[in-house]
Amino acid sequence: MEISEFEKKRAANLIWNGAQDYSVEPGFRVFDADGRADVYWNCIVGAAHKHYDFQKLELFYDTFHETVNQAVYESLFWLAVENAVYEAEKQFRPVFPYLRKVYAARKVEELHGQFSLEDSAGQRLLAITLGHFRRALGEDANLPDTVDVKLLDEIEACAGLDTDQFIAHLSRTLSMYFTYHKPGQEAEKKTFFLPSLSHLLRRDGRVRGGKLSPLRKLSFGYGDHLREYGSEVLDQSHLSVAFAKYTAQSDEGLREYIENSFGRPIRTKQQILELQKEYCYGNHTDARLYFTDGSYTEEMLRQGYAGKMKREGIDQARKNEEVYNAQSAQHRMQIEKLTERIRNVLITHREDSTVRSLAGRIRAEKIWRALYLEDARVFTRLLPGSDNDITVDLLLDASTSQLHRQEVVAAQGYMIAESLTRCGIPVRVSAFCSLNGYTVINIFRDYAAEGDNRNIFRFFTAGANRDGLAIRLAAGMLRENTAQHRILIILSDDQPNDVLKVRTESGGYADYADETALSDTAEEVHKARMQGITVLNVYTGPDKNLSAARKIYGRDFVRIRSLDMFADTVGSMLQEQIRQF
Repeated sequence: MEISEFEKKRAANLIWNGAQDYSVEPGFRVFDADGRADVYWNCIVGAAHKHYDFQKLELFYDTFHETVNQAVYESLFWLAVENAVYEAEKQFRPVFPYLRKVYAARKVEELHGQFSLEDSAGQRLLAITLGHFRRALGEDANLPDTVDVKLLDEIEACAGLDTDQFIAHLSRTLSMYFTYHKPGQEAEKKTFFLPSLSHLLRRDGRVRGGKLSPLRKLSFGYGDHLREYGSEVLDQSHLSVAFAKYTAQSDEGLREYIENSFGRPIRTKQQILELQKEYCYGNHTDARLYFTDGSYTEEMLRQGYAGKMKREGIDQARKNEEVYNAQSAQHRMQIEKLTERIRNVLITHREDSTVRSLAGRIRAEKIWRALYLEDARVFTRLLPGSDNDITVDLLLDASTSQLHRQEVVAAQGYMIAESLTRCGIPVRVSAFCSLNGYTVINIFRDYAAEGDNRNIFRFFTAGANRDGLAIRLAAGMLRENTAQHRILIILSDDQPNDVLKVRTESGGYADYADETALSDTAEEVHKARMQGITVLNVYTGPDKNLSAARKIYGRDFVRIRSLDMFADTVGSMLQEQIRQF
């Protein structure tokens, strides 16, 4: 199974939210069979960081490595953690009982489909897991009757214990029912309750002793270890200073984390509060905003994980330019062709025109209209063409789903902006993504900054994307300018997806994904158009998701299939819109 970078980062966001501590470096993440970050389990992993000394838990977890029943120990360890963390969190987080119920119902149905009465290691472990989640649903755990209820009771008895007590209790339980013994202790001779499940640890099916895969199937899902654990002690000393000041209990700490990840803010705290009041409502009630121009200090680059993100963004900017320069001749040709196409339609748009008017030069042959039709427009006047009645905003989707298209999106944004600039059309270019509840707007250049188009190469991807809120913001910013005609072009794969949920009318929460997110984005596009803003889409995703572009933008989107078609494709779209002005 291949896990996308987007899902890996989504899992990390869930863990940070669960931990209420953005200093956590997620070392274990959980995915479902489709490679999607499991919402419930990653929240549990995060909350485990909150309630336990997680470094001690990891050192205990390391002792399972290369034991006969490694997969059994790992699965039972996490079932014990899940039960204990849930009991500790359920009174403080009303969403946890809901998430657990949904997950348990799905898991029980799934395990029933896999279960048989065969007396095998895999079936017995599934029975324990099935019994645990049947209990979570308020049902009898001993169905099927192969569940070892006494063992399950011991696993679930870890709730309410501190870290050392948890480890001691689970260690005794594993020693009682299996051949487990902690390093330094003599192994007891016991009858195996379960034979080896080491085949579950190999993506390639090799026997134990081969290289440990970081992604392994467990009884409740797929666990992704970011390190290959073993006898080596986990060293987290580098985290203590870099992340100590970032805490979820402090909005200021989270805001500082965002700042170190993306760059210094260009709006004051008071301005942000006013903007959040104006824009963060409805589906985006709980969202927060952050505006930056990407500027940074050397100190920010040393700020742990956030600094690492910023350094990766700087490296990506260099790569964007390198890739662009490697095809500089083709890119220059497309810019020249696109510039010419835009310029040709502007010549017609900017020609002086004669219009009927209430004042000006009288037209004698039209006087009768004033006498009989009460139409006083019997004069004509010359209406000069305008050079300054069009502005264009480019909005680039900078979510992780664009990870493998960063260089292409940066080049496309640059070529459009450069062509518009050469035609004298004011253009503003921004990117958007979402991280930890924040929608981040990174402004590369503003209308008056004609020489700053190369800042667009600073484009890099991170986090998720809340397209509806980003378009709402962009439309609001466009309304602030005085141009007669305003165009908003979004370069996106049109797959809105954000960890921050949407409040429902029933008082619950829904994922900002799939139909909910697509409908929200389409609604914001419609609202912008009703305000007189032309909204267009340059689709950057795969063919299989084109239906999303149609749902959001109708016919007002284009797909650029190759570099040599860029000018013709984008030029035709812009020419058609400008002719309608």
